[in-house]
Amino acid sequence: MGRKTAIIDTATRLFAEKGFADTATAEIAEKAGVAHGTLFYHFKNKQGILREIFTRSGSAYLEELRKTIAGQKTGMEQIEAALRFNEEYSRDHSQQILIFLRIFPDQLKEESHSPERQFIESIQQEVIAILRKSLDAGISDGTIECGDTEETARVLNSLIFGITHIKLMTRENTPSLTRSATDFCRRALAP
Repeated sequence: MGRKTAIIDTATRLFAEKGFADTATAEIAEKAGVAHGTLFYHFKNKQGILREIFTRSGSAYLEELRKTIAGQKTGMEQIEAALRFNEEYSRDHSQQILIFLRIFPDQLKEESHSPERQFIESIQQEVIAILRKSLDAGISDGTIECGDTEETARVLNSLIFGITHIKLMTRENTPSLTRSATDFCRRALAP
């Protein structure tokens, strides 16, 4: 593993465990086994590390979501696959998702349009666009009936975000909600 990857992996773990604000660059460097100067050779500052984590995680999420949906025959199957995919991805990449969940609310409070906020919003907009395309496919193939696909895609995105938030941010052992969410969507969207 290269030094840059070691820094990213260590920062991801520390940001997920302690939070972004409570993680010092010196601690990241120490735990990654690199000199403090090496960290700054690869990244301008701690924000740069965060941007790299966001970029890698967000891009991987979107790429894998698109692949998952592309393998489905109907629009309804695409929506169901998106729900299942999100649970699996959140489980397998919980540290990265925790960073998003912890930082996103703070970014919404900011008046400025930070690069992190803009990136998170762009990921959300892309997920909504993917869901809308699946809804349109379902309307065309007769498996889905809904009025406003943009609004419905936003509701589905909120459902996905909410399930992820509950699963990763609550202390209790939350059971999987994907089956219930899939059943709900099937009933709500069926023609």
